[in-house]
Amino acid sequence: MKQFRRVFFFLVLNVLVSACTTLAVLYAWDQSRGPLPKGLLPQAWTAWQATPTANAITTLAAPGEAPIQVLPTDTFIAYQVQVGDTFASIAERFNISVEELLSANGFTQDQPLGVGEVLRIPSYLQGSVTIQNVIGVGDIETERILLKHRGQGELSLVGWRIEDGQGRVFIFPQYPQLVLFGGGAVNIYTKAGSNSVVDMFWGLDSAIWYSGATVTLKDAQGNVRAVYTVP
Repeated sequence: MKQFRRVFFFLVLNVLVSACTTLAVLYAWDQSRGPLPKGLLPQAWTAWQATPTANAITTLAAPGEAPIQVLPTDTFIAYQVQVGDTFASIAERFNISVEELLSANGFTQDQPLGVGEVLRIPSYLQGSVTIQNVIGVGDIETERILLKHRGQGELSLVGWRIEDGQGRVFIFPQYPQLVLFGGGAVNIYTKAGSNSVVDMFWGLDSAIWYSGATVTLKDAQGNVRAVYTVP
């Protein structure tokens, strides 16, 4: 009887050690290689909490490729690729841009998307603002930045700032107070004009954006909330 109990104890211990080792290997794979291999998650997508830090920037990259900068988000959704899925169709389904989807997974536009792969889908909470695009680059009459509130509820941008990396700074004024609702957007024109709740004007006399320029959005406390590189 004692011999049986001893063997049973060692069998249970071996199962626990094996399970812990397997979980550790999967976690290490996920942290270093990006999306998990096929079949490790069920077809239905699930959500998990990330640990966001306002100023932190994570780097993800496939083996042999240069790191890609990714701003932290509040939550990710895990989605397993289905037959017929494309980066564009997945991005549209979850109301994000293709660029956000690629960056969150360390992919490039021409990288093949395999059925069964598990992707990270950014899910934005209250206070999440993204730089959607820089429109009319180089043309002072149309050049503008498009911001969008990805979260829920109301968000005041008073005191937030946009920096171009060359010493030029736009600060959102106290009046008119710009409040973005969930899904709301605002244009920040480079040229001069009258501010409103949908259009803001930097007041410069010449265009400042160009391909490769970096747009940085900071909140009123100076935390980096979004970064965008002009294509």
